[in-house]
Amino acid sequence: MVESIRLDGSIMESKAYQNAARFKLFVTLLFIAEQEAREVDGVKLLRGEVLTSLNRLAEQSMLTIKQIRNALSALRKAGYITTITTHQYTLVKICNYDSYLI
Repeated sequence: MVESIRLDGSIMESKAYQNAARFKLFVTLLFIAEQEAREVDGVKLLRGEVLTSLNRLAEQSMLTIKQIRNALSALRKAGYITTITTHQYTLVKICNYDSYLI
């Protein structure tokens, strides 16, 4: 888990910031994303990716499943993340991940 992230003041004008649940999920993803490439449960993960589930994200962010779904959708549409969802997991890739690290 990363210890520090950097958010530019312009984030306050972004779509990620305009909704509390969306912002909370995005910050949670930044903190739990992989720091280096590795394999988890047979899935190769790259730096800035998160192998998770809706339930796990709900537990980690203290948001509801509905809030998670809505936030993921909005973050995808705004270009902050990409996702691949299967019946077993959700793979979230944070776009421009390194720009958020100190």
